[in-house]
Amino acid sequence: MWRQISFLLILGVGVLFDSSSLAVERLVPTQYQTIQSAIDASLNGDTVIIAPGTYTGPGNRDIDFKGKAITVKSQEGPRTCIIDCEGSRNELHRGFYFHNGEDANSVLDGLTVTRAYCGIFCDRCSPSLRNCIIAGSNIIAPYTGGSVGISTFRSDVRVSNCIITGNAGDGFFCSHGYPVLLNCVIYGNRTRGVVGHWGQGILRLENCIIVGNATATDMRIQVAAGGCTSHPGCMDVEIVNCCVGVEPNAIYVEAWSLPKRPYSPVATYIEANPEFASPGYWDLNATPDHQYDDFWVEGDYHLKSQAGRWDQKIQSWVKDDVTSPCIDAGDPMSPIGEEPFPNGGRINIGAYGGTAETSKSYFGEPVCETIIAGDINGDCKVNFEDLSIMSQHWLGDNTLIPTPVQPTPIQPSR
Repeated sequence: MWRQISFLLILGVGVLFDSSSLAVERLVPTQYQTIQSAIDASLNGDTVIIAPGTYTGPGNRDIDFKGKAITVKSQEGPRTCIIDCEGSRNELHRGFYFHNGEDANSVLDGLTVTRAYCGIFCDRCSPSLRNCIIAGSNIIAPYTGGSVGISTFRSDVRVSNCIITGNAGDGFFCSHGYPVLLNCVIYGNRTRGVVGHWGQGILRLENCIIVGNATATDMRIQVAAGGCTSHPGCMDVEIVNCCVGVEPNAIYVEAWSLPKRPYSPVATYIEANPEFASPGYWDLNATPDHQYDDFWVEGDYHLKSQAGRWDQKIQSWVKDDVTSPCIDAGDPMSPIGEEPFPNGGRINIGAYGGTAETSKSYFGEPVCETIIAGDINGDCKVNFEDLSIMSQHWLGDNTLIPTPVQPTPIQPSR
């Protein structure tokens, strides 16, 4: 009898203290001197939190997750937490190296990686990379060419809300696999913006801005597939709700696919000024014949709007004297997500489409003070335009809309 009671008590305690509560937060540098030492001490389900600062030297570069399902994140965002790899032509370093079968439960969140010949490299794995900045890796490496922001091989990595800029080579390079770039801005890289190279798989770009890569004015520099024209060995590239091109005229792409036919759009697109808040540009440094002393001047790729645009510097909404044609120009079947009202009932093109920072819709008159029931697009009227939007989604089921892959709770292996 007492044995049965003891067993039930033990079982009850096990239920009361859920195993997920055993997850530990490991603080860098207060508890662990380096990021790698914190990862080494971590078990599945743990979170490594990195305080603001610049991290250099062994243990803070060439960082290896070692196959662990953990989250490594900054405490206050990527602009306050910098991984400086201190790389050079003679001393090559990566920022992070994923190569032990990591999946979506291995998360890198909110760091800046700079001065690496490859900011993040993924080999046969599929981690989640989000809210990161891969910047300023202007290294001309022997045998590998220029430095690359993110490179993947046979990996289904998901990259979301990231900025990739200032690399001597490609911004994002992949071979084989099914990587996804979502709400990313890729600009100011010296060769190409995004490359789907040889091998089987599909590179999907959704709500991204890819502009100003290299000083050339050829759109193929922005998005390429193996550097070839119609070779069956190239990866497929799918582009949805993206802005791809070079200043001052960018290509706004509603749904552009390159299945074995690089540079040959199979869907309509328009060409016009994107009306970015402040487009970045190449400064030729007074030496137009010498490419490698040029430098990129960073811009702001929020879309101008007479109804309201989010200003990152002042953290508030401002109104412009023009409205971007990218607003309400995305795929009508894409979910609007967190776009603020008025949102036109249709997602914006570009990196902020579907987010809380996307620019507001403008209908030629002041924004409604009161939201009217049935006014789907936000033009202060309930009319056939609202009915048209509703009819396109009639009997739609949001469970059928693809959603971002999120790490699932797992039991820590202790």
